[in-house]
Amino acid sequence: MKKLAVLFACASFCALSATAQVTIFSDNLNSLSGNTPGYNFGDAVNFSHTYVAGVEVGSSVRARILSDFEETNGFGGVAYQYQNGNVTGNSSANLGDYTLSFDAAVNKANAGFALILQNWTGTFFSGTFSQSQYPSEITLATPNVFQHFSINLASFNPGAVPTGQTWQIAWQMDEFAYGGPGTGDQLIIDNVMVTMVPEPSSLALTLLGAASFAFLRRRRV
Repeated sequence: MKKLAVLFACASFCALSATAQVTIFSDNLNSLSGNTPGYNFGDAVNFSHTYVAGVEVGSSVRARILSDFEETNGFGGVAYQYQNGNVTGNSSANLGDYTLSFDAAVNKANAGFALILQNWTGTFFSGTFSQSQYPSEITLATPNVFQHFSINLASFNPGAVPTGQTWQIAWQMDEFAYGGPGTGDQLIIDNVMVTMVPEPSSLALTLLGAASFAFLRRRRV
């Protein structure tokens, strides 16, 4: 009986160890300054994407994008891109094993953004490219208040291969999400983190199953 208990405990420990959360990267942006990586298109004018000083949500630096949208094309956007070209520890190929966390604030009620994940298999944008996108705009009802998001990547459209060594995440402020043409639209992003919780290993599950079966069989005898 004692041997079975030891085996069961060992198997349980192996299973729990195999599913422990791993931080792939975590960045409060405090070490960054100047212009952020990003892009713009369509009706965006007078735009900027910069790292600015701030004290919200425990950080002294945040990424801010600003833009006016003129009434020309009927669409437009400006994006901040978080880039990490030397990611390690992301061993699972399953998007659902990863969670993206960040803080965001907008300056207009019910404004929002698109969220896009891009990966390259090699370091610093080398190798094969892949991409996934959150299927809808993410909106914030209350302006000028930071909201924390934790989004499992299983909710993204399929496509991205998360084992890549380069990750690029884009928060795209879209014209239509801010009510159409206007001035002074703003989106702020802070505290970017990706964690991984892999599925239990086959060995751990096998040990746990065997121990459970033996334990139940012993109790019936």
